[in-house]
Amino acid sequence: MFRSLSAAALALLLGGAAEPTQPPLAGETPVNAPVLDIDPRTLDVSGKVLDITERTSNLDESVTNETRGRQRTIIVAADVLFAFDKATLSGKAKSRLDQAADVLKKEAQGKPVSIDGYTDSKGSDSYNLDLSKRRAEAVRDKLAELVPGVQFSVAGHGEADPVAPNTLPDGKDNPEGRAKNRRVEISFTK
Repeated sequence: MFRSLSAAALALLLGGAAEPTQPPLAGETPVNAPVLDIDPRTLDVSGKVLDITERTSNLDESVTNETRGRQRTIIVAADVLFAFDKATLSGKAKSRLDQAADVLKKEAQGKPVSIDGYTDSKGSDSYNLDLSKRRAEAVRDKLAELVPGVQFSVAGHGEADPVAPNTLPDGKDNPEGRAKNRRVEISFTK
């Protein structure tokens, strides 16, 4: 069950003065606890305030919505938009671009929207730059049909700005990482 504490022990636990209000029980030794002086002043506190990032994606992670501060980015996996080594939209692309178009209709009307294409590291730099730009242009053309009145700009970046390693630490190929790097990003400021 419960044992009762002497006033001195209770005061010690609570950090207050240990001057007993009652004499100690038989066999107990009186305890003196220090009196703590708490300073109520607040010292200047400083630190860097970071933007909060919100990131959601669908179950297969083919479409990711990211908000960082006022910047909104919709990232669409190139593997669902295009066949290997192609810049023509696939059958799967329609539903993914419909999702992006819904966001643009609600949040980007009258705002400039950037479409940036990226590839993985396979192939030459010049080929990847061209392929990424053609893919971004294909996405722009489809979104312009779905969301009239939005001004789009397009850029291809090739293998620049990878979001995952293209190779593993041991130098072997990293297919999962390369798949994440093949993407099209649709961005605007909210």
